Amino acid sequence: MLSPERKAELAAHLRGTSIVGTVFPDDLIARMARVTCEELLVPTRVGQTRGILVTPPAARSGGPLVMNIHGGGFVRGYQERDTMFCALLAEELGCKVLDLDYRLSPEHPFPTALHETRDVLEWIFAQAGGLDIDPARIAMCGHSAGGNLVAAACLMAVQDGGQLPCLQILDYPFLDAVTSPESKIADEPSIFTPERLHAFNDLHVPDHKDRASPLMSPVYADRADLARLPAARILVAGLDPLRHEAERYASLLEEAGVAVTINRFESSDHGFLIANLAEYRAAQDVVLHALRTAFERS
Repeated sequence: MLSPERKAELAAHLRGTSIVGTVFPDDLIARMARVTCEELLVPTRVGQTRGILVTPPAARSGGPLVMNIHGGGFVRGYQERDTMFCALLAEELGCKVLDLDYRLSPEHPFPTALHETRDVLEWIFAQAGGLDIDPARIAMCGHSAGGNLVAAACLMAVQDGGQLPCLQILDYPFLDAVTSPESKIADEPSIFTPERLHAFNDLHVPDHKDRASPLMSPVYADRADLARLPAARILVAGLDPLRHEAERYASLLEEAGVAVTINRFESSDHGFLIANLAEYRAAQDVVLHALRTAFERS
């Protein structure tokens, strides 16, 4: 167990360093200027949770909504690039996007962020009228740790009988807190180091018993629960060591009868979509097409 002082030191290091440098393309910057961003405080079981509601100029009354959840190993916080991605979704789809700014570890370890995610999703369904959205066209999209929160929140909704989104998008998700980082990285080159992955795990899930929970490691979920999940689109990067657990999860969903599509971006590494690197344009197209199709079918 890490001391509080060591936890604070590790968190400061992780928050002060980045393994992925973000590019800010002019067209995405321009989108930020056209959308409206409104801060919301949503009541959850752990207190009020901050969200940023991104609305395009041409938002349709009773239109769809995407709940977006950022990455950062559950330790690194919300960044401007996250809302930049939401502005893209909002403008291209003519929908509202709620960008979740969840509580971070180690100050708020597992399952705090999951409880926030689950409660905000339930709040969105309950407040569909006030938000002027269609409850049948609510989707979730999460990146890295955010992908974990999307997958786990959907599993949690299955277990407690809650409403489910029409689509879950998992973008290079973290889905296995049990397998050692050394086994994930092996001998292949990676922007990750085992030490960095261990630090995220130690800060977010300090109790090793929690790491095998399907709500922390969805790859260990029961088939019966998996079978009740909504359709999934999973994006993986060919140079990302987390691709193996994402591909495993895709196989488990498919075996359980869930409609799942996996897209591989062989020349990209972890974080490429939100950081606007390598094959990010192609990945944007995949996400937009998946959401557009899901909203048309709902």
